[in-house]
Amino acid sequence: MGAAVGSNKGPMADINVTPLIDVVLVLLVVFMVITPMLSSGLPVDLPMATSTVTVNDAGQHIVISVTKDMEIAVDQDVIEIDESITGDARMQAIRDRLLVAVNFVNQDRADDFARCREMETDSVSKGNCGSILVKADANLEYGQVRQILDFLAENRFTSVFIAAGKEK
Repeated sequence: MGAAVGSNKGPMADINVTPLIDVVLVLLVVFMVITPMLSSGLPVDLPMATSTVTVNDAGQHIVISVTKDMEIAVDQDVIEIDESITGDARMQAIRDRLLVAVNFVNQDRADDFARCREMETDSVSKGNCGSILVKADANLEYGQVRQILDFLAENRFTSVFIAAGKEK
């Protein structure tokens, strides 16, 4: 009496899971590598705050980044200003280009914002779709950041968030 080594009833229906595990591990590595690159805006040293609300930025915000050198970007697009322009004329040029860039991003992602509003259930989250997130460097003076916030208020961008890091 011996064990049967196969059957004559047809093909064997066992699933080979080794290729499946290989594919899943490769996808895991790809996501682990890509995830840190998904941060919006320019890299800035955020100011620290004692109380913050953690928000996962999944593209529902228009991100305005301001570096310590007053380099301003909307999402990843840096606003270029001629170096020969100084003082109030420079700030006016920044405001003009910032308005154009924010309106362009707003129109470009209008469908995404509409889908975001449909998916959100509570009224607080619905207001976050298409809102503006300002990421300003901690080394900037308050007056410099305030000029950008005033500009946004003057142009009726009322849903504005300020990014901050959490103190430990």
